[in-house]
Amino acid sequence: MSIRKRGRLWWIDFATPSGRRVRQPANTADKKAAQELHDRLKAEAWRIERLGQKPRRLFDEAAARWLKERAHKASLRNDATAIQFFRKHFTYIDEINRDKVDQLLELKGAATANRYVAFLRALVRLAEREWGWIDRAPHLRMRSEPKRRVRWITPQEAAALIAAIPAPHRNPMRFALATGLRMSNVLGLEWRQVDRERGCAWIHADQAKARRAIAVPLNDDARAVLEEQAGRHGTLVFAGQKRPDSRVWQKALARAGIEDFRWHDLRHTWASWHAQSGTPMQVLQEMGGWETAEMVRRYAHLGAEHLAEHAARISGRVTFSSQPSDSCGTIAAH
Repeated sequence: MSIRKRGRLWWIDFATPSGRRVRQPANTADKKAAQELHDRLKAEAWRIERLGQKPRRLFDEAAARWLKERAHKASLRNDATAIQFFRKHFTYIDEINRDKVDQLLELKGAATANRYVAFLRALVRLAEREWGWIDRAPHLRMRSEPKRRVRWITPQEAAALIAAIPAPHRNPMRFALATGLRMSNVLGLEWRQVDRERGCAWIHADQAKARRAIAVPLNDDARAVLEEQAGRHGTLVFAGQKRPDSRVWQKALARAGIEDFRWHDLRHTWASWHAQSGTPMQVLQEMGGWETAEMVRRYAHLGAEHLAEHAARISGRVTFSSQPSDSCGTIAAH
């Protein structure tokens, strides 16, 4: 037993030290490559059964298990993108190490690189701590990311943008500004998720990014939008309405005189308006469905009213008199 050819491809056939038969395709028409794979698998089987070493697990095998066990994740699409990138460079999961990952991600931006590294970190931790596939997970380095400012627009700019964009996109935008909901939640909202009499709506846990249900209080602006949408469709609130494509969006921004603004920034605008109006951060966190308080603190600097009484405590410590004198004025300290 060794290798044998079936049709165009070579097959591997050998027995392990315990007598277990291993028979599998080498997936190659190259005899030398097939023989090398045969020898490596046979040696690995000997080390596993005679020396008690862990079997080497394929990266694809780990990725498939990850996708199966994490099927509930809202960000699974991002994980799949990372998997497609790394599977070109890693055959076995124990090949993952810091130097190799740093080299592969060298030309990628910090945000993209950190998303990829975060996925790999979680994968190798599982492989070590839960699956028992590797002895030790490597330490993978995250990059420093510059903190981006929160992009928001004024109510006047929002009104101009809504007027500038084609009519089918206006009501979803108005509703997003009134509720802070993400685009997918606005466009996917169903009438059965809305109680107009009580003035509330809700996003189910499996529809929310943080996988936690969100209660959505409806203010007068949101109620007005729902009144206009009533009767248009039996299931979806915004049936037939979708995200404007890039060309339509950019034209609307240009007509409204607004730069560097995305649809998701409507959510930032909603949160910023709340912060400026004195909404407590813990309330804003609950309304926005954010998982952690840290994600809400980026808006805290926009609402300083609660700090005014503290700022006033040192008011008047220094006075300046501009009465005519030989000097330019008199300064007194209290």
